[in-house]
Amino acid sequence: MPAPLISIITVCYNAASLICKSLDSAMEQDFQDFELVIVDGGSSDNTLELLQAYSSKIGTLISEKDKGIYDAMNKGVQLAKGEWIYFLNAGDSFFDKQVLSSLFLNQPLEGKSFLYGKVQTVNEPTGIDYVAGEEVSISDFYSRYPICHQATFSRKSLFTRLGGFDTRYKLAADTEWFARLFSRFPEEALFVNRTIAYYDIQGTTYRKRMQGYREYLHFGKRHFPLAVSIKNHLFYPLLWLKVKLIRGLTDTQLFKAYRKFKFKKQLAN
Repeated sequence: MPAPLISIITVCYNAASLICKSLDSAMEQDFQDFELVIVDGGSSDNTLELLQAYSSKIGTLISEKDKGIYDAMNKGVQLAKGEWIYFLNAGDSFFDKQVLSSLFLNQPLEGKSFLYGKVQTVNEPTGIDYVAGEEVSISDFYSRYPICHQATFSRKSLFTRLGGFDTRYKLAADTEWFARLFSRFPEEALFVNRTIAYYDIQGTTYRKRMQGYREYLHFGKRHFPLAVSIKNHLFYPLLWLKVKLIRGLTDTQLFKAYRKFKFKKQLAN
């Protein structure tokens, strides 16, 4: 069978300092059956000028105001011409040059509409970066965010069936969409045991963790059992204390030693 076309969607705004690193990691892939879909939020810096260097691979480029990152990502899905979709937003980058070929030349994809793998963290506050990602089920969403969107590929047809990202959620719309997927079509998800991308852990979700958790509580009432939703609401004050405590300890040698031990132990397993 011929290789599928991949739509690599990049959402950006005034991203001149980040955009080249991200798109270069796409251009360096040894699998070249992809198009770039650029959704720019109306940048006033020289982002659009820099994008000219990638014109040979850009299928669609729009530059206009949007209602937030998930609104821009929904626009990208609508504009995509590929069978599969990947979000490589400004600041993200592929882990190595073989990511696309390892997924789309060597994987049995019949009956699968969602691929997910691992990410390598960067910019971890303690300096102890690690690899995150494992095979999950809907129950894993009951207490955490088990999938990082930088590690995921989705068939465009899946967005037709599930709908797009719910723009009511400013920080957790991707997790809500994943929960929707695992609630309705878990058999169509395939875990790939390889690292897909680098993930900057200190993004907006990290800095506004409690706002993200409030969104998580909101969509949990629709996707999780009632007992799970009640438990998560009751746990909220404890999580607030945990976040406050961790941020106070981040720079201490004791906490760094704990994190190093924790992630070395995970890697050993």
